[in-house]
Order: sequence, then C-alpha cells, then structure tokens
Amino acid sequence: MSGDKIEENSKSQTPISKKVFLSFNYKRTGMGGVNDIIIISFRTGKIVSSRLNTSRSGNHGVRLYVLLPAKYLMYKVSKSNSGKLYISVKVVEINENSEIKTLQEWNLYQGREQKMMLSDLPENIKVMLLNNRNQLPLFEYVEDQNFISE
Repeated sequence: MSGDKIEENSKSQTPISKKVFLSFNYKRTGMGGVNDIIIISFRTGKIVSSRLNTSRSGNHGVRLYVLLPAKYLMYKVSKSNSGKLYISVKVVEINENSEIKTLQEWNLYQGREQKMMLSDLPENIKVMLLNNRNQLPLFEYVEDQNFISE
C-alpha cells in the first residue's frame, strides 16, 4: 500500500501542460497564390509539425497545430494571384486558452517591395529562419544573398 501512496504523490508533483489546438487557413493555387503560417519552436529551433487538411484539389485547406503554451516564432506568408506579397515574422506567446499574443513583429515584405532585410532581424530570429529556410514558403523573397555565408 505504501508503494501506491508514493506513486500517487509522484504523479501529483509532475505538472501537466494543457495542449492547445490552433488552426490557420492554407492556400496554394496554381496561379501563384499562397497563404500559410509556419510555427517554429524557440526551444528546439525547428518547425513544429502540423497536420494539413486540404480540399480535393489540394489548393485550399487548414493547417492544424497541437502546441504547448509557450513562446513561438510565427512565419506568415500571403501572396495573391496578382503577385502582391506579404511576409511577416512574429514572436508570439500562446496561452492555455489558445490565445495568441504578439510580443514582437517584423514586416519583411509588403505588396511589391521588401520592407526589411533578413540581416536586420535579431540574431536569434535570423538563425532560426535560416536554419529552416528550405521549409519556409517563399523564403527566397527575404533572403539577403550577400548575408548568407554557406
């Protein structure tokens, strides 16, 4: 019996974080239109895995994330079929109620012009983006080719 009591105590001492479910609209048309949000973990520096549910054509859908409440880097891209492009990077805090609070935001691309160079971002943000660049949609628009040293 004393073994059962110890096990109960050890379980009660371990905090259990509530999982948060977030969904974002997704679009990839054959005419160049894109809408997507990619979330990167500050803890690992890697893109958080997500589930993408698309329509039959695959052009539209919803990207679903299951996250723990914490701070994340959010890479948001939107491009219209006519070529207007919007790319932003945000440091966000997600709480247990699935509320997203923006802590910092940088607009990298708006309309048809680049607003900020990748090299102008804080070092830790820049490193996270560069390490995941092959998986970030339309990242080639914000890459500063003179800055990348590979």
